[in-house]
Amino acid sequence: MSKINHARPHALLVCPDGFFKVIDWPAETAQNLRTLYAEIECDRVDAVDITRTLTMWVDDEGAIVSNPSENAFAGLLIYRYATPPQPYFGNVIFTGGVDAEGNTLGLTDDQTLELVGHVLTVHAIAEQNTL
Repeated sequence: MSKINHARPHALLVCPDGFFKVIDWPAETAQNLRTLYAEIECDRVDAVDITRTLTMWVDDEGAIVSNPSENAFAGLLIYRYATPPQPYFGNVIFTGGVDAEGNTLGLTDDQTLELVGHVLTVHAIAEQNTL
């Protein structure tokens, strides 16, 4: 008999200064936008599809209103999957893809661990370059 994993889905917040944290992704779709607004610290978000199963959420006005700091950490994370089409600014959140109804999914445990590993690698590279 196989085990069913009832782990709660996650999202990953990545800030321009390199701070990051794993957050719980709400089970109720109605809470998704509230979570994005609160964690990104904005009033409007845009979704950037990185892959079919990975989405990055950004402040729609991040470069001009709320946080003009380029998020190089997010850009380097995206580069693991595809060439970033543009620079991104301010806090970002990574989630999973979407389900059949178009609802945003959280990250699986495996996706979360992979992204956190990439963030730590980016931190190590940044530290080496400042020495």
